[in-house]
Amino acid sequence: MVNLEDGEKIIKVVRKHWFVMLLVAITMFVLAILPGFLYFFIFFELFNEFFVQGLGISSSILSTLLFGVQKWGSFAYPLWLLLLWTFFFIEWTDYYLDALVITNKRVIDIEQKGFFNREITSFNYHNIQDITVETRGIIQTFFKFGFIHIETAGDDRHRIIAIKYASNPEEARTIILQQQALQK
Repeated sequence: MVNLEDGEKIIKVVRKHWFVMLLVAITMFVLAILPGFLYFFIFFELFNEFFVQGLGISSSILSTLLFGVQKWGSFAYPLWLLLLWTFFFIEWTDYYLDALVITNKRVIDIEQKGFFNREITSFNYHNIQDITVETRGIIQTFFKFGFIHIETAGDDRHRIIAIKYASNPEEARTIILQQQALQK
């Protein structure tokens, strides 16, 4: 994952909380079964009431129409599932490969941007100026996740490293502050 210096040991790896991926998985599942519900509701309930009963269309015309929709649906639905699976894979890759690695010598921020673009930033403890932890709402408080903002000072610029939905941000903040105190 990361090349460590001699004598450097990983203390903690901070990733996004699992609750974030649970929400993505639930959303993908709902979107995967939604076409089936829409198909059943529109073609068997609404068409039956509107066309057959209201307009008096024969059942043979309705069955021909349903066959055409089934034919196109059998082509479109797998494409829809493939699109959802691709989006889920992109989200999982971003979830799994984004990390904040806390070592005994420095902090390393790994941010995956797409499949083939990764940004790795590392900074020593003496460069850290401020660490802010934000926990918003009852869900983040109950499941212990939130935002970590680390402000660093460098020779040429200030940087703010932000990790969204980090698992146990208070624990990560405490470890970083302890390591920073040991470095002085």
